[in-house]
Amino acid sequence: MIKGDNILSVGTPAGGGISIISADPVTSGGGGGGDNPPITDNLSLLLRPDVDVYSDAGVTPAVADDNIRQMNDQSVTGNILTQTTAISQPILKEGIFGTGIMSIQAVNDWLNFSIDVDVPNTQNSWTLYMTYKKATAHDIFGALKLNGTNGRTEWISNEHQVKDINGSARDIIYSETDTNPRIVTYTLDRSANEFKMYINGSYIGKETSSSVVNWPVKFDRVYAHSTRTVNYGDILSYDATHDSTQVAQVADWINGRYQIY
Repeated sequence: MIKGDNILSVGTPAGGGISIISADPVTSGGGGGGDNPPITDNLSLLLRPDVDVYSDAGVTPAVADDNIRQMNDQSVTGNILTQTTAISQPILKEGIFGTGIMSIQAVNDWLNFSIDVDVPNTQNSWTLYMTYKKATAHDIFGALKLNGTNGRTEWISNEHQVKDINGSARDIIYSETDTNPRIVTYTLDRSANEFKMYINGSYIGKETSSSVVNWPVKFDRVYAHSTRTVNYGDILSYDATHDSTQVAQVADWINGRYQIY
């Protein structure tokens, strides 16, 4: 589910009077880069760098090159991301993805969730989309992390990893030695013991293991490694396992905004 405007359409029929029509967010915001993703069922996190991003405690909208102190989740979860320490605040950037759209630039910076992204081993389904662009071809430990050494996403030269709160990792082989922007998708299906990965909506690979069943994932911040600069675009988390068709739909919606592929 999503929150926000664009819920009702008010018009004036030719015969007079007023018509009020419900605008389904799934269809009215889908496809070609509309305001809302094409799938909103079970949407538990929707971070958009062009909406509800502030240079202070939720009053003054941030503009390009401002520090980000607060960012508000656009899903019905209503997560609020904050960082009160100026030196640790990410920067709002424009044009990094080449379309003029905003992104979050971080290097040793982070925004703390008011509500953790939590996928306990009692939750069978999960899907995560992250839009990112590295400043260099180095390995990156980002964009989501749990405070401490465990619980994080990692993009390294020959594979992607997602580590749980105990440091156990799901690994997908994928060569990433350039700075091209990407949309990565991870899907978890505990009933099938499957962890899958997609890049730009296309299937890359999976890990099938009985250990997936007992793999608790939790993140409490959006961040970047202390020596690596990364720009983040849209980040979406769903409490559901998306199939390949659904992954392509959401990736195409993100691509409509960022023109990545």
